[in-house]
Amino acid sequence: MKRINGRIKRLLPNAEDTNEVRDLKIAILVFIVVFGLMITTGIVVFFISLRGSEETLVPDVVGKDIVDGLLELQEKELYPLIQIRYSSDYDRGVIMHENPNPGSVVKAGRKIEIVVSKGPIIDRVENFVGQNINEVRMHLQTLFASHKVLLKIDDNKIMYKYDNENPPGTILEQKPAPGTPISGVMELEFVVSKGPKGEKVEIGKYIGENFKDAIADLASKNIPFIFTIRNPKDGEEGGMIVSQSPEPQSEIEYGSVVQLEMTRPLKIGSGNIFGVFKQILPDYPILVDIRLDAVEGDHTETLLKMKHPGGPISVPYIVPENTELILYIFGREEIRQRALPEAR
Repeated sequence: MKRINGRIKRLLPNAEDTNEVRDLKIAILVFIVVFGLMITTGIVVFFISLRGSEETLVPDVVGKDIVDGLLELQEKELYPLIQIRYSSDYDRGVIMHENPNPGSVVKAGRKIEIVVSKGPIIDRVENFVGQNINEVRMHLQTLFASHKVLLKIDDNKIMYKYDNENPPGTILEQKPAPGTPISGVMELEFVVSKGPKGEKVEIGKYIGENFKDAIADLASKNIPFIFTIRNPKDGEEGGMIVSQSPEPQSEIEYGSVVQLEMTRPLKIGSGNIFGVFKQILPDYPILVDIRLDAVEGDHTETLLKMKHPGGPISVPYIVPENTELILYIFGREEIRQRALPEAR
């Protein structure tokens, strides 16, 4: 014990120390005290931080104006992280969604994600006069692909009339008028051009051509056609056009159907089948975009792409077995069927 007291006496300032030694001891003691206070303060702060911030309930701000919602979050010491989206269900500036959900218990200072409506993607009816009705259909489909539909074309209220100044399919009049404010779902009514009355087109000579070449030429001119099939006679080659009606270089009225007769192909390749896609489409007042695809596994071949007035359609094809034929109208799948060999 005496030894310990002696060591302590030597460490602490005493009367026996010189001025230099006493100053040194005092400096060392001050350093030890300050260092100890720093350690103690750090420990206290560490345990306070472990307790965390005060907990609070997330308020329900969905459906409220952005200003009111922000004030409620501020009262709870919560901080908003704002996203903006178009919406047809909420007015502009209204909160549509929040995360975490209302009623969740979180720590004060937490960031709350809120989604605020920018209003509908459009708020007034556009001017469609002078545009092609098929292009307007595609425009509306694209516009509302990921939003609530606000404008629809009412096919039962489309009127068609002959017009010498505008090509078929051109919108001549519309209702509601351009600039009309959109309030809820609105149906569009159009007056559409049928083109000049009695418009005619000249057909080419297809006799002696391969059926695929004839289809390609007729489709490029948007001339509807139908095929009949017969077996080749002596000296005839398979897969060729042997007769047509009307005659080559004839002028036919807009929408008239060309009838072609072809010989059954003799060489179609191993694993392939020859058949004819036959359908009767509704009669359309104007030409509509159609496309016939042959899908086999990951491979797709377009057999026909044209504007068609509707009515009978028959498209010969040579495709691999297990192929599916898909008919699209205005880019939308309408008919899907398995490719089958043509009956002899």
